[in-house]
Amino acid sequence: MGDASARTKIRRKDRRRFYVPASQFSYPAQGQPLVATDPDTAHHMCTVLRLEAGAEVVLFDNSGQEYEGIITEATSSCVKVQIQRALMPKTESALRIVLAQALLKGDAMDHVLTVCTELGAVRYVPLLTARTIARPDPDDYAARVARWERIVREAAAQCGRVKLPKLDAPADFKEFLERKSDANKIILWERGGSGQLKEILESERREELVVMAGPEGGFGQAEVKAAVDAGYQIWGLGNRTLRAENAAAAAIGILQYLRGDMG
Repeated sequence: MGDASARTKIRRKDRRRFYVPASQFSYPAQGQPLVATDPDTAHHMCTVLRLEAGAEVVLFDNSGQEYEGIITEATSSCVKVQIQRALMPKTESALRIVLAQALLKGDAMDHVLTVCTELGAVRYVPLLTARTIARPDPDDYAARVARWERIVREAAAQCGRVKLPKLDAPADFKEFLERKSDANKIILWERGGSGQLKEILESERREELVVMAGPEGGFGQAEVKAAVDAGYQIWGLGNRTLRAENAAAAAIGILQYLRGDMG
């Protein structure tokens, strides 16, 4: 027969998960809470995934809770879900990792946001550095950030998170260094060699870490010096040079293993 709790976990894992803002929840005087989705979410649920009335889904609203529910009405413009119960799964890491990632070309930035959301990053700051090749027009920033927010929502829904990472507007490298932070601060530099991580983590055991990752051409020496002067510690990630879209994910995975929830 197997363990009942294990079967429940399997069933929950098989259900589709969606992010729905708290504003889309309603609480009738009698009965269970109801959710009416926005048209974009409804289109994805009905047209893309072909979910119908009676399907079981899981919703989360960025509060730390998730909600098991059943679709009661399904159209391409609105899906209505009756909530059955609320849960508080422990899917968020106690280690708060902020990733300051230099803007990357093509789909590489999308890859970073997807993987690092799965790994538990809590905030992203896209950076404009000296060697940044991808430089969108400032007028396009809003559209670019909206795209990234959608990618983050989808990644969080897929991996079971109940909190959405925050996403800042692109920032200039120098301006970002001037921001005040009480976190441990790390800059990834392929010329930094190896062996620094133990010293970095033992120097100050804070719950928040800022990890700065460079563009395709890496950080320049002047930028690394400026970061060190601003309190950043260099981490070389070993003797092999990683692609720009892989360095941050490797770093966050290691940090979660050593200080977070992957050990």
